Amino acid sequence: MLEVHLTFDVSKCIFCCRTWGLLLNPLIDKAAQIGKNVSFGHAVRIYGNVQIGDNCKIGDFCVIGHPSVHPSSAPLKLGAGANIRSHSILYEGSDIASYLETGHHVVIREGAKIGENLRIGNFSDIEGDCKIGDFVRMHGYVHVGRGASIGDFVWLFSLVTLMNDPLPPSHLSAPVAVGDMVTVCVNAQIMPGTSIGRGAFVASGAVASGVIPSSVVISGDQGEVRGPVKFLMHMESRTRHPWYKHFADSYPERVRQRIEAIGKEIEAESL
Repeated sequence: MLEVHLTFDVSKCIFCCRTWGLLLNPLIDKAAQIGKNVSFGHAVRIYGNVQIGDNCKIGDFCVIGHPSVHPSSAPLKLGAGANIRSHSILYEGSDIASYLETGHHVVIREGAKIGENLRIGNFSDIEGDCKIGDFVRMHGYVHVGRGASIGDFVWLFSLVTLMNDPLPPSHLSAPVAVGDMVTVCVNAQIMPGTSIGRGAFVASGAVASGVIPSSVVISGDQGEVRGPVKFLMHMESRTRHPWYKHFADSYPERVRQRIEAIGKEIEAESL
């Protein structure tokens, strides 16, 4: 019978365990400004050029205030109540309002100006110098090209891409502009320089380009206008767009009047 004898160096095992434990501890620069009741997961890295508001949660393996490729003296400002899930990276130089909520593996590059309660799904990225309004919803695998402008109460569903290079690869830049309360459905592609009017609806798989009017439906690989948004209806339930008339209750009560007011403005513009 084959006998196997195992030997252990107990001192080395203890050293390895202690070292691994140290690696899992958060690494927080003394220059970072951190509010009250902020929690950190394992192996979090907090750089010094950071201001974190109260009651934030930073998940495992996150990097907060990552140095920019183009060094900036501006700090990362992370508003109160943020929930940053594991493996996300937020660069310095962005100004993010309260109640940011990320999925896992999210990247937000430098120079972004982000409004209240952005929710951004797993593996999505915002490529910097973007302006994003309040209560924007981005599902997983969304790509927002550098310089994009996104209004309030916008929905970007999974695999949506907002492009910015009209002749890739090049040094040219033609960022996308998305108006308030726009819905962009799964796997839609928004071409460089596109401007989408308020309340428009871009269907799944559509390729949108040019200037898109408010409150219209866009579909197909040519981005054709199919008609007004008010013609969109779920036949079985008789639920009809614009969405603010049947879905505003998914938002905090304090902003529902604001949603209704914007919705009515958009409808008046489209008459």
